[in-house]
Amino acid sequence: MIYLPDTNAISAYMRGGNPKLSDNMQEHFGELRLSVIVLAEREFGVTKGTSAQARLKLAELAQIIPIEPFTRDDSTHYAAIRHDLESKGLGIGPMDTLIAAQALRLGATVITRNVAEFSRVSGLKVENWQH
Repeated sequence: MIYLPDTNAISAYMRGGNPKLSDNMQEHFGELRLSVIVLAEREFGVTKGTSAQARLKLAELAQIIPIEPFTRDDSTHYAAIRHDLESKGLGIGPMDTLIAAQALRLGATVITRNVAEFSRVSGLKVENWQH
């Protein structure tokens, strides 16, 4: 099993204070992958002014969780997802669409508190570890 946390899950993990999320991340640590899309979003977050501690925590995560690059196959999945959702009037955010595309390629489960949005993507496995 591969787990691909979205940006809100990684952000919540970095902030701490959610024992269930932390326990699940630790329990499945060897199965986690860090999307380069999520990494880019978090890099933006720490660049715009969070603490040096947040920068350090992100750097540590990027060293210990394998980073999943965006591939040509991901772009094919992205186009299909976006076309399908927009043709139904159910589009999701552009970054979430990119993350969903990676997850489909990997056969991964997206970890998010935004289950309603990601669940619109056909065939995508989604779990909320932030209850």
